[in-house]
Amino acid sequence: MAETRELTIEKLVYGGDGLARIPSTDGRQQAVFVPFVLPGEVVRVELEPPARGRTTARVIEILQPAPERITPLCEYFGRCGGCQLQHAPAELQLELKRGMLIETLRRTGGLIPGEAWTGDVALHAAEPWAYRNRVRLQRTPEGVGYYERDSHRVLPVTHCPIASASIEAAIGTLAPGEREEIELAVDNDDHGLASDAPLEFSAAGHRYRVSAGSFFQVNRFLTEELVEVVTGGVSGTAGSTAIDLFSGVGLFALPLVDRGFSRVHAVESHPAAYEALRFNVASAKAVRASRRPALEFVRQWKYGPPDLVVADPPRTGLGREMVAALLEAAPRRLHLVSCDPATLGRDLRGLLAAGYRITEMHLLDLFPQTYHLETVVKLSLG
Repeated sequence: MAETRELTIEKLVYGGDGLARIPSTDGRQQAVFVPFVLPGEVVRVELEPPARGRTTARVIEILQPAPERITPLCEYFGRCGGCQLQHAPAELQLELKRGMLIETLRRTGGLIPGEAWTGDVALHAAEPWAYRNRVRLQRTPEGVGYYERDSHRVLPVTHCPIASASIEAAIGTLAPGEREEIELAVDNDDHGLASDAPLEFSAAGHRYRVSAGSFFQVNRFLTEELVEVVTGGVSGTAGSTAIDLFSGVGLFALPLVDRGFSRVHAVESHPAAYEALRFNVASAKAVRASRRPALEFVRQWKYGPPDLVVADPPRTGLGREMVAALLEAAPRRLHLVSCDPATLGRDLRGLLAAGYRITEMHLLDLFPQTYHLETVVKLSLG
């Protein structure tokens, strides 16, 4: 019979689980991770068998709910693997994510209190529902839906309140069938769902063509603010150079020209994204598109320290080799965009140890109702 416990939740950690502690056999406190709870709550749980050195628990009863707790909007919450925080108001979600970010960066060495940075985290949020311009669903003979939490079983759904109105309406019309993945996408005006043609997005005064297979931010309400945060605070001068690594379709490259940089190198290796990038920057004479791996481009840079490097790497982060290459290139300013605080902390540890200092840190809630977050860290050399 499974062991039951009464636990008090200390805080939420990255991943969305609550952290509680129980005595262990060696006399120390053992961490227990509990989903769908809030800090301060007292819960009765059933402990699950440890897996990969981690002890988790399932809530049986919330004995003392947090005063902020709300009823989740979506009937699938708790079973669907997409959302983890619908039981918290949007304002609280933002504060919880700030805590997750700082705790993760300190744990990974990306922030050393009193040494690396003592400033605040600027928070940016928008409409917490109907924000997604793209979703991926699984079609099965039993129905169309998302993966269940912590499994590859498919949970059939008829709606999804974090999806745009057009996408949510379309979900209800999808019929069961042979196993396949389905992607539904719209532009930031919630149009284009029925077309196979590339979508066009507006942001920061520019139009971007986004073809199938190309990455673009999924939050249709916060993309403009993301561009402003990433490219703001710097001004190019005559002869100034900026490098946009992992450029995608050129979301940051074109606004960097508007900031006054004489030359912007937009670097992208993915074939579909590169073709969209070339199309989007075709009329911008200051932008030079390069279809090369970002690491190769930086390693072969021989033109002196760039004035600015913007880097928006995948979830795996920059990695040790890219950090070393950037330190060799020695950009005067580095604006780092990250969707994973753990890999961000690892990358920051190497950059800070080599003399960079953090000047700004921003958290953008691009993924409300989930534990995911986007961070922009601005660094300068010396």
